[in-house]
Amino acid sequence: MLDSDSIQNRFHRFSLPSIVRLQVLIFSFAIGFSFFHCQLEKISEPPSVISLPPESNQPLPSSERLEWQKIKETVWIHRSFGTFGGKVYSANGLVVLSNKGAVVIDTPWTESQTEELFSAIQTKFQKEILFLIVTHAHDDRMAGVPLFQKRNIPVYSTSLTAKLAKERGFGKTNPILDIQTRFAMGNESIEVFFPGHGHSADNIVVWLAQTHILFGSCLVKALDAENLGNVKEADLNEWPNSVKRVLSRYPDAEVVVPGHGDWGKLDLLRHTIRLLVSPNH
Repeated sequence: MLDSDSIQNRFHRFSLPSIVRLQVLIFSFAIGFSFFHCQLEKISEPPSVISLPPESNQPLPSSERLEWQKIKETVWIHRSFGTFGGKVYSANGLVVLSNKGAVVIDTPWTESQTEELFSAIQTKFQKEILFLIVTHAHDDRMAGVPLFQKRNIPVYSTSLTAKLAKERGFGKTNPILDIQTRFAMGNESIEVFFPGHGHSADNIVVWLAQTHILFGSCLVKALDAENLGNVKEADLNEWPNSVKRVLSRYPDAEVVVPGHGDWGKLDLLRHTIRLLVSPNH
């Protein structure tokens, strides 16, 4: 028969370590669950995209405000809004930051949004704009060109884009991109490439070598695009070949930004080709 002292001794000899082990197990489980929960939150975080879908018929945001989306510390999407065919669409352009200043690729869709672009670059990034590149002569790419001209900011394009822009009243551009296709701006560099007729006869893409970001503009469709959008000036037979040239030239692209909709990876180029070769396009 065990007396009370014996029971107490056995409790200290056997039960205490068991309790400690139980506490360790509970503590470990709590840490593990917390880590898993954090990882789950990271996985389930929505992508950094705008709330208004690219082909929405919702009314324009109040004051036609720009949306900003960070891809890298030095590369931001400026997203503007305009109407086409009675619907509201979003349009993507880029702001590339360097230690020398900022470069804008395509203007917002309206002049009021372009004014907001100037203000944001000055206040948000504390940078002066070095120059503007326009990727083709449509209003969702260069409606704000006159405001750049008023500020004496150089506007660069291809010669065909310059010709079309003049005919369409989008302002005068400096057609140097046929000859000068690369720009060094301190710690960043930009390359432009004309792959051939696609969405338009003059569409170019822009490559950022330091960040491996490809701006496909309207040559490239977003993954959720179910059709080719505005094909008024498109060459549907040559367009897939032009996209294939881009895919071949920039196989190391880590981010691809379309002219409309959400950015992704190289699968945007492949999706665009699929849309083009589909019998329903």
